[in-house]
Amino acid sequence: MEYAIATFCYGERYYNQTNRMIESFDYMEVKPQIFIVTDSVESILERDFVNVKNITDFNPKYSTYYKNYYGFDFSVKRYSLLYAFQNGHENVILCDTDVVVNNTLYSHILVQKSFDDNSIVGPVTYNFNDEFKTNSMLGRRLTHYENKFGVEYDKDRLNFMPEDCIQYISIKGDLRFSFLETWNKCIEIKDTENLYNTPAGNIDEMCFSAFYNNITVGNNANKCLNLLTAKHDKWY
Repeated sequence: MEYAIATFCYGERYYNQTNRMIESFDYMEVKPQIFIVTDSVESILERDFVNVKNITDFNPKYSTYYKNYYGFDFSVKRYSLLYAFQNGHENVILCDTDVVVNNTLYSHILVQKSFDDNSIVGPVTYNFNDEFKTNSMLGRRLTHYENKFGVEYDKDRLNFMPEDCIQYISIKGDLRFSFLETWNKCIEIKDTENLYNTPAGNIDEMCFSAFYNNITVGNNANKCLNLLTAKHDKWY
């Protein structure tokens, strides 16, 4: 299999969603490897295509967390991507755990065509210049990281900032770990300088880390729309 899937889950409602995602792959004869980082390995369904690690194997600080949507630190998901990278994968779908397979559309050929070399792309994207003019806060942390790292990027390259619910990540070789190292440094800055955690997610961090490592970002909705669908259990 030329790609893997990485996700994360913390708390009972999310263990259940993860297991629902796993079960949605059961009909396939050939399945992608799924890499899951969680605080409760025993809560996750066992399958031969499912790989599970406890977050304490990566960073014990994330074993304690806010149990509300707005307080939860979604930067923990970078360890799920690391887990897949450590197992040799260079094409990884990093997704929230509430996604399920759309078995009327999903195929491995279509998924593999949805990756763009040396890029982070997704079916839902935001325009930096449009968002920065509003009160959405999107892009505010990115400009802070530019100042801290002493760099500045053409914001027209950020017309398509991938939402981090479903992202198709294609990064080769050692560049995978350089990208994650930059992401780690961004989180250290965010935590140390008490930057706002809204919008929840990692859009600013991932886009900045991509540019810092000469990786592109973009939209791939024309290739992958609805292959995986989110079944949101909204509670916020």
